[in-house]
Amino acid sequence: MKLEPSFTQRVESASDDKLSLCYQCGTCTAVCPAGVPIRSLIRGSQLGVRESVIGDHRLWYCATCKLCEVGCPRGVKITDTIHALRVAAYEGKKVPQKLESALWGVYEDANPWGGKKADRGKWAEGLSINTDKPAKYLLYVGCASSFDPRLQHVTRSLASILGKVGVDFSVLGGESCCGDVVYQMGEEAFLEELVQANIQSFAKSGAEAIIAVSPHCFNMFRSVYPKYGSIPTALHYTEFLAGLLDKGSLSPGRLDGGAAVTYHDPCYLGRYHGVYEEPRKLLESIPGVELSEMGDSKANALCCGGGGGGMWVDQEGERPSMHRVKQAADTGASQIVTSCPYCIQNFEDSAKTAGVSLGVMDVSEVIARALGLDAGGV
Repeated sequence: MKLEPSFTQRVESASDDKLSLCYQCGTCTAVCPAGVPIRSLIRGSQLGVRESVIGDHRLWYCATCKLCEVGCPRGVKITDTIHALRVAAYEGKKVPQKLESALWGVYEDANPWGGKKADRGKWAEGLSINTDKPAKYLLYVGCASSFDPRLQHVTRSLASILGKVGVDFSVLGGESCCGDVVYQMGEEAFLEELVQANIQSFAKSGAEAIIAVSPHCFNMFRSVYPKYGSIPTALHYTEFLAGLLDKGSLSPGRLDGGAAVTYHDPCYLGRYHGVYEEPRKLLESIPGVELSEMGDSKANALCCGGGGGGMWVDQEGERPSMHRVKQAADTGASQIVTSCPYCIQNFEDSAKTAGVSLGVMDVSEVIARALGLDAGGV
């Protein structure tokens, strides 16, 4: 077995010199919702067995949810380590075929979902929305919420809320992928090209801040884009709406019939950026909504399995979302509410598969309903 010290040094540097801190306690592997042998991948990286590590197909099961980092007693930056390994795997041409197809989708049509560029704005049909006009806020829709029919309703709900309360916002007529899937598969050269193009588009918009629908886009803007240049302040929409609530600009009415709900914390919103209270504040502001917590919540919330490119990877065994919908059902709630497109897709599929009677909604949809808004379909 060939040992490559230069590989170890490379991964060590990418992990902010934390790789060597791992003393193989196994906590990370024990808590991983996707069954990734994290301890083995880290040990292989420490030893420098490059081919063995980047050739392990389970490297791509990681949803980069950071649950492993919550319990790590040594503070190892595990998700940064995983990313470094994926960069090396991409260079070694060891990427799952479905992820490669998603990448080609971004190359050719600026999205990984198979949608055509010309159809990206169809979600807004029937709504009066400024496109490419100067506005204080730029609503960044993202790929999934632009093309998936179910998620288009989320975007329409949010846009309707912003219009109802008089927010000065616009959208990009030529919006492109944020690059999350490109980042997750380690294609660094194309990522830089894509990010630079988006930075220019954001600058031309003249917006003071970007409101992101997806936590994954939000994370790209907050954590990755600053490495390439400056962009307007990025906010997840729940942060923005919670701010309106605090100012008295947003006042949801009573929800007819009430609703017993439980809230799921998206990994890229919670563990990555500490946004836990804002979504709950929004839900609790609605008369008639009864919010209950699952056994694992906030920093300990289970992942849906969609992050880290998981939406394009065939995993072994049950997806993490199966366990999560069962936890939600155990609370007695009739709805699991979240604020991430991937979570919605995974929970709806898993609820059907598990035979669980549980509705799935986005926070924006609940707020829109409480405001008496009919977002309609597309």
